Amino acid sequence: MFTNEEIAAIRSSWILMAANREQAGALFYQILFRRAPSLRPLFREGPQVQGRKLMDTLATVVDSVDRIELIVPVVEELGRRHVDFGARSEHFGIVGAALLDTLREICGTRFDARSEAAWSKAYAAIAEIMIAATRNTRAGG
Repeated sequence: MFTNEEIAAIRSSWILMAANREQAGALFYQILFRRAPSLRPLFREGPQVQGRKLMDTLATVVDSVDRIELIVPVVEELGRRHVDFGARSEHFGIVGAALLDTLREICGTRFDARSEAAWSKAYAAIAEIMIAATRNTRAGG
């Protein structure tokens, strides 16, 4: 699913993000809520707790990006839980844009076009799995 170059781009930029986990988590939610203030009520816990959860989830994705099929059940469950929080499929694009903005901010010039394309592809794959799980949940399946 991902080339060695894409995997390397994701992991090298993740190293920078992981080195600033707390800052990155907080920044992500600042960016997200600036882009879409209406999403704030969907997050029941404070930005610090949510930021930690986000960073933990991203770490799992980065660790598994070369074998994404292994985390599909976890990602599907995450998607189903997000239905309970009021997440809709249109929210995923906003979240993806906020993630890319966060990576740009944290990584600076090291977040080049190659890295952005790789992260966009990885996020799209994860979002697709989550969206499918939310549709199945809403459909009762």
